[in-house]
Amino acid sequence: MHSTIAITLTAMVFGYAVVSAVVKRWYVAPALIFLLVGMLLGPSGLGVLPDSDDADTFTVLAQLALTVILFNQAAELGKVRGRLTGRLLLIGIPLTLVLGTVTALVFLPVLPVWEAVCLAAILAPTEVALIEALMEDRRIPERVRHALSVESGLYDGFALATLLAALAVASGSADDESASAWVWFAVRTELLSVVVGVLVGLAGSWVIVASVRRGWMSNTWAQLATVAVALLCFQVGESLHASGFVAAFVGGLAYALVSRRAGASVPTQVTDATAKLLELLVFALFGAYLVVAAWRTATWQVVLFAALALVGVRLAATTAALLRTDVPWRSRLFVGWFGPRGIGSLVLAMIVLGRGELEHSDLLVQVAVVAVTISLTLGSLTVPCGIRLVSVDRLVRSRP
Repeated sequence: MHSTIAITLTAMVFGYAVVSAVVKRWYVAPALIFLLVGMLLGPSGLGVLPDSDDADTFTVLAQLALTVILFNQAAELGKVRGRLTGRLLLIGIPLTLVLGTVTALVFLPVLPVWEAVCLAAILAPTEVALIEALMEDRRIPERVRHALSVESGLYDGFALATLLAALAVASGSADDESASAWVWFAVRTELLSVVVGVLVGLAGSWVIVASVRRGWMSNTWAQLATVAVALLCFQVGESLHASGFVAAFVGGLAYALVSRRAGASVPTQVTDATAKLLELLVFALFGAYLVVAAWRTATWQVVLFAALALVGVRLAATTAALLRTDVPWRSRLFVGWFGPRGIGSLVLAMIVLGRGELEHSDLLVQVAVVAVTISLTLGSLTVPCGIRLVSVDRLVRSRP
């Protein structure tokens, strides 16, 4: 990484840290602030950040950030539970992929069918951790926060498996049999990822907990070891051609299970700080080198599709998933609206760009950049209204 870029990013982190508590009270996604500052300081702005075509650095940082974020998020959840969560996973995710594909074919007719599937997969993953204060607000019912967090953690695996299968078909590298069996490929990838996450997560967590209880490891090193377990889950999963992100999320669940049963509690300040730091660096680079270029040439069809994919497709999918449940309509609307897109979509888009096998890969990346920008902006601006909306349901349900 260029030294000027490294120094500038370090200064940005320090500057944000000074006012971080104030920003949190405003419910603004820190990622949006870094994106905007990156745009200001980038080559299309003040030029403080020099021109760079080092896509590999961006991709590696994004993968590291998403891995640690998913592991931490799962470790805080402790376990997957609830009918609401199951319906969002089993009904909501497939519907999102199908509706996203159909919408892409209608508004971006230049895309072949399987490239439209790739685009739907890129835009499907949600990342509620982007707006940290949202998930910490107790006015939002616990089961809603839990469902959104688990959905966010598992979305990446489903989307990645779908993307890889669609890439194989779209690029002509798959035969007819694999084309007809892409659903099985997605399921197999997901199951293998879960197995890897369980095995690596349980083993690593047991070693950390045992070492801490015997006084062999300090809390600081235990937190650093936890980051290492998250990265191991990712690396082992990727080496077996599974989803390293799902493996990291499941590994976090395993970590929580071992810690809870052992009655041990390892502080999470270091791991949380690591995840946030990596995430913010990614969005600073994203704002500096991708956002302006993408929006400069974006057509109205691209912007309209991105908006529909973020709002219309998700609302339709989550509404269908929550039919015949006792979830109040305000909470259903909240779940459908607050599914911010972030690093997951950027990582999948960079996978498409890196492979260079699709005719319209640049268009797919452009749509992803536009969608993530819109999502961050809308999410940050509407959080207060959303919390007031869903808190009404909580008050009603709490009345005798």
